[in-house]
Amino acid sequence: MKLRSLALATLALAGSALAAQEGPRFGVQATLNQPQSDLKDAVDSKLGFGIGGHVFVDLGQGHALRPRLDYLWFPEYDLGGATLKVNNLALGADYLYFVEGKTEGVYFTAGLSANRWKAEANAAGFGNSSESTTKLGLAAGLGYQFNKAVGAELRYQKGKAWEGDFDFIQAGVSFRF
Repeated sequence: MKLRSLALATLALAGSALAAQEGPRFGVQATLNQPQSDLKDAVDSKLGFGIGGHVFVDLGQGHALRPRLDYLWFPEYDLGGATLKVNNLALGADYLYFVEGKTEGVYFTAGLSANRWKAEANAAGFGNSSESTTKLGLAAGLGYQFNKAVGAELRYQKGKAWEGDFDFIQAGVSFRF
């Protein structure tokens, strides 16, 4: 019974906070991704690219939530007679804290996501093969929101794929509508 009361109280507080703010804003982002750890070996240290969409929910007093969907890909890696392509589809949410108490200026972010990694190999004479895995990922970083529409962010993404650490540093720009 206590859990149910706590859940109802949390929903009521969240609902009132959302009602007091302007509605959610939709946006898109583009990123450059520098591989780290085992991902660096899997993609031959090549810089990856990403696109995505998000919903920005202002909770007031410098707090915000950002559910997001991202797609990342790394250029094909030639292994001498075989090629390897690696990509990632991530669904997650970030918490943002704006230092000045309003949704512009410097902010810190922390996030959690489900990452679907896919590796596709093509070997001459052996055909194509692909393997996928879904793992939990964590992210932390900082950003700067220039105005209501344009922002920039730098974050570190920590995750696993198969038997390795698939971490990367992500630099991106976002546009909100």
